[in-house]
Amino acid sequence: MATYPRYGIITLLILAFVGVFAQTVSNPKLKALKETFEQKEERVRQAWFDSAKAENWVREKTNHNDHPRIYLYNKVAGSPKNAPYCAAGLYFTATLAGLKLPITTPAAVRSWFADPKKIIYTKSQPGRFIQMPKKMDVVWLYQSHIEGLAEPIRRDIDDDDYITTVAFNSQGNNPKQGVYFPMRRRWRDVRKVANHITPYLKKLAKDEAAILAKESR
Repeated sequence: MATYPRYGIITLLILAFVGVFAQTVSNPKLKALKETFEQKEERVRQAWFDSAKAENWVREKTNHNDHPRIYLYNKVAGSPKNAPYCAAGLYFTATLAGLKLPITTPAAVRSWFADPKKIIYTKSQPGRFIQMPKKMDVVWLYQSHIEGLAEPIRRDIDDDDYITTVAFNSQGNNPKQGVYFPMRRRWRDVRKVANHITPYLKKLAKDEAAILAKESR
């Protein structure tokens, strides 16, 4: 007779486990919580990179920012039809990757560097990285041009070293302006680097946690 309670407890534990497992599998919010922040950040960076790289086919017709796809970049970024689109193209592909970056005027290069908390490197402090630049951090090149990093940057990078980027409204050694990947740039030409993805995902996680906490009350 003493064995029955024991079997009953074991049965209850099994049922409880099955119930929790089924709930976890069926509830996308609980499944999402299992993904670490680092995994999510890597996935989002890759999604943005893939979206940007996929625009590699775009070429201006007469080198005057004239192409239907370029018009779309500028429309989404809120800039004129034939405006320069190095920043607008990055913003457009970020939206394709599901990112709603809080940039006031996304077609303007300076707007991507307006928040000092997102700047992780400046040329005025060479060798000092607040964070190491990762894929799809944004680099400010030359006077007023930005591109997306296609690979992380190592700490001991030198001025003569090259970085690889995804470039909108660029030409390089090519006959036409357009979207190019891979684009090779010298590190000496980088003025600043900004990380928009990590702060964006941290705020998103905070907001989601607040919603879950509210729903659980």
